[in-house]
Amino acid sequence: MQPSSGPNETRNVLLAIVLSGAILFGFEFFYNGPQREKLVAEREQSRVETQAEAPQAQVPPPTLSREQALAASAGVRIVIDTPRVDGSIALAGARLDDLSLKDYRRTVERDSPEVRLLSPYGAPHAHDAFFGWEMQSGADVVTLADDATPWSAPDGARLTPETPVTLTLRPSPELSIERTIAIDNNFMFTITDVVRNSGAAAVSVRPLGVVRRDGLPEGYKVNGIVHQGLLGFFGPDNSRQVTTFENATKHARNRERGRVGRDQRILEQQGQGGWFGITDHYWLTAIVPEQQEQVAPFFNSRIDANGTDYRAAYRGDWHAAAAGGAITYAQRVFAGAKQVDVLQRYQRDLAIPNLDEAVDWGNFWFLTRPYFMWLMHPLAKWAGSFGIGILLTTIVIKLLMFPLVYQSFKAMAKMRALQPKMKEIQERYAADKQRQQQETLKLYQTEKINPVSGCVPILLQIPVFYALYKVLTNTIEMRHTPFYGWVRDLSAPDPAMIFNLFGLLPYDPAAVPLIGPMLALGVWPIFYGVTMWALQALSPPPADPTQAAIFRWMPLLFTFMFAGFAAGLVIYWTWSNILSLVQQYVIMRRQGVETQFDKLLARWRAPAAAE
Repeated sequence: MQPSSGPNETRNVLLAIVLSGAILFGFEFFYNGPQREKLVAEREQSRVETQAEAPQAQVPPPTLSREQALAASAGVRIVIDTPRVDGSIALAGARLDDLSLKDYRRTVERDSPEVRLLSPYGAPHAHDAFFGWEMQSGADVVTLADDATPWSAPDGARLTPETPVTLTLRPSPELSIERTIAIDNNFMFTITDVVRNSGAAAVSVRPLGVVRRDGLPEGYKVNGIVHQGLLGFFGPDNSRQVTTFENATKHARNRERGRVGRDQRILEQQGQGGWFGITDHYWLTAIVPEQQEQVAPFFNSRIDANGTDYRAAYRGDWHAAAAGGAITYAQRVFAGAKQVDVLQRYQRDLAIPNLDEAVDWGNFWFLTRPYFMWLMHPLAKWAGSFGIGILLTTIVIKLLMFPLVYQSFKAMAKMRALQPKMKEIQERYAADKQRQQQETLKLYQTEKINPVSGCVPILLQIPVFYALYKVLTNTIEMRHTPFYGWVRDLSAPDPAMIFNLFGLLPYDPAAVPLIGPMLALGVWPIFYGVTMWALQALSPPPADPTQAAIFRWMPLLFTFMFAGFAAGLVIYWTWSNILSLVQQYVIMRRQGVETQFDKLLARWRAPAAAE
């Protein structure tokens, strides 16, 4: 160790810890909050500009409610009913535009409505998928089927996992299309089209598919740690392609203002197979073409009366239907929850590349994926509770780190034993800071102590902290997952807030501008602050007064900082601190070091002994 490195390194480590927390804390206030406000302002400005520029004759009719939009086409719909989804298919365009998820509710309340994934166009937050065909006619391309083409279905047709439905369409006297729609017990639709040519000449046709969303999802919030928007794996090497809702909105606005070409798309690549669609925080609607098919997927957006229309779409390769012959083409659409094991099963069984990466594992996927798939998820399934899974995961991590932690805690115990000598040096050389530092470093070298080693366990837990934060925020397995007591959702902050007297006062502290997340101080963040203070009481304080002051304030700072974090994350960190307390106390006692806890016990026992 270099003679001048000890206190400087300790100071840098402290600053790194504080800055790491400050970055996480400030991300919500200085990035997510302003981004949300900016998005709302831009949407309103875009709406005003669009209405001002549009001719009066083009003003659309008032938007229908979802119920009104469905009622308007009630007689030409096919009911969907499976163990996990329900809804209907519109025969106009054979659109998948009405789908709810039976296993997921909008809130943690038992009587909360099902999550609505797809809604018909004309209704608020419209979201649908449809598939069509195009045909070459000389030098032109004509549409055989699009989102409004009327299909026919047998009376009483009902789509279930056991009963596929068959639709028919005759776009011309010579051509007919027979479409069979099937669904499994989860979230995968299979659409198989047979195009028959009864004419005297061959024809060339190609498939197309579109996933579209009109406006942002209901309750949408900008979240820098979760990708929301257009997503897919396609192109020459089936690589990841993403565009956020915000960037797609900017593209649409620039096109309206003439800054990009009217036909210019956000992104377009040609390749074989892949998948592409639109993702929310927890939900995905994506098209999966035939994996051997040469396709040209693209992302696009445009301004309309309801805001921005977002699209992930594709056109397939041309297929020749001989005279008197037919071609068969099958494709799929996933519409449901981004449940990791379900996505991986489809990825494996249907050879869909990287489908489980619909979950945003982040740039540090090599930490987040193994953490969830190999550790926390298996432990949670074994225990029957994700809350218990978090506790068990913490124990496993502690065991894996124990050899290094043991050496670090031994060094910290030695540091505490040296406190009288260090205090003596500070008093002797109080007027000469440079000599004080030299003598302190000499003491470290004589006793063979590295003052930074005690911070190593904290630094090692930073990537674990990030992995858990990412997993809790992104994976649907955490959504609305309860813990014992008052915590009903591990992915949301602790609801027992002290600043509204645990719900007795009729206001939400989290809604207060700027400082809301800090005021939403629940019981578990307080538990965390207490355990952090207790852990510090076992550790030797820094010799430098400034560093010691920082250490004294850190428990309070982190208590308020953790107020807005997911309860599962706070529970993990609190439990980790408790385990560290036990570890450190045992190690320090074995090193013969008296801790603050021992002194407190001695004070308690003294009056009892006197009596």
